[in-house]
Amino acid sequence: MNEVSEREKALEYMLESLIKMLGKSNQRVDDLNKRVLQLESLIRETVMQNSHTQERPTPKRFSIMN
Repeated sequence: MNEVSEREKALEYMLESLIKMLGKSNQRVDDLNKRVLQLESLIRETVMQNSHTQERPTPKRFSIMN
């Protein structure tokens, strides 16, 4: 009986650890996604500002992948 109890405790601990790891991983993904969105916005603003300040327009190609 004691062996089953110890096994259950170990499984419960491992499950809790995995849930915590998953939560931290999801938070990192969310943080990274926010940074990517900020960077994309900054790139768009820079392109818009540069296109307004140029005397002669030159074609530019920018690809933003989601």
